[in-house]
Amino acid sequence: MTIRGDLIGAGDLQIEGKVFGRIEVGHLVVADGGVVEGDIIAKAVGISGALRGSIRAGSVTLSASAKVQGDILHDVLAIEAGAQLDGQCKRQAGTEGDKLLSPPEDQMLKAAQ
Repeated sequence: MTIRGDLIGAGDLQIEGKVFGRIEVGHLVVADGGVVEGDIIAKAVGISGALRGSIRAGSVTLSASAKVQGDILHDVLAIEAGAQLDGQCKRQAGTEGDKLLSPPEDQMLKAAQ
């Protein structure tokens, strides 16, 4: 399956086909054979397939079969032997996609009333 467009939500997502667009989710897995062309923002990201784009996540894991072309902004990064990474990695404590996905404080206050 091929999806063209942005995928945004607080839930978890596993990609086994192709996605051309920005992805903002809670936890993302790009399975072996999966392809993403676009930027990723998430709490945690696991890549076994291919990615052309940047990653901004609290936790990033690149499996041995991963092929990533793009920069990674992370809090925790794990790269297995054999993974291919063409880009820069920068650790930034507290980097989590959930900060970008959470509702603004004024909406939380309204919901509490």
